[in-house]
Amino acid sequence: MINHIQVEKDFGWFIGSFDNNQFHKHYALQISIPLTGTITINTPIHHLTTQKAIIIKSNIKHQVLSKSDHFILLINPVSALGHFWNRFLKKDIQEINTTIIDQLISILHHKTSFPDFIEQVNSTIQAMECNCKTALHDGDLRISNALDYLYEHADRIVSLEEIANYSHLSESRFIHLFKENTGITYRRAQLWNKILVGMPLIGTKTFTEIAHQTGFSDSAHFSRVFKENFGFSPRDFLHFSQFIQV
Repeated sequence: MINHIQVEKDFGWFIGSFDNNQFHKHYALQISIPLTGTITINTPIHHLTTQKAIIIKSNIKHQVLSKSDHFILLINPVSALGHFWNRFLKKDIQEINTTIIDQLISILHHKTSFPDFIEQVNSTIQAMECNCKTALHDGDLRISNALDYLYEHADRIVSLEEIANYSHLSESRFIHLFKENTGITYRRAQLWNKILVGMPLIGTKTFTEIAHQTGFSDSAHFSRVFKENFGFSPRDFLHFSQFIQV
């Protein structure tokens, strides 16, 4: 199977295989599904090897090991989609078996044209969103809106003063609410958004061009943050991935 990645606003997914994954952690919730064989998720205190789907909490340091093809779904935890999956989380990492996962697995094993495959996978994922988009989720709507603002302005550094004013909060109150709702600092959230915007550009531009376009100081900074979040460098990622533009 050729490796593919798809990046959307509140989620992204990868299908294929890779090796040499190092310990890392990221803002997103993660669902990992082995397509053949088993998948192993290691954390500093847990070890889980299974043929079933696994869900991993946001900001949990982990390592993904698999010698066969697998599917990885990354989800913005404060989105409607993230709210849906947060309800299932009881541990840092755990097996998960739901009808929706079964539907997704069926699509992943179904042979079809790749454009149709992308549409089917995305439609199935989007159908997982909870039915409370017009109401508050578990967190603060002002912080959810701030995350949307960051995503829309990922090509530059959005100052704390700017985002606090946008959210109609004092800077100190914004920092407190942001960490309380997302589990990460405001700066780390900015870097996560920039990585998501830069990821589909890998293979189409140089790392220096991507770094400048997404607001990193240089290619070394981009590469360092990328590896911290995904467990491998952008160069390694380019080696094993074929990108689908969205």
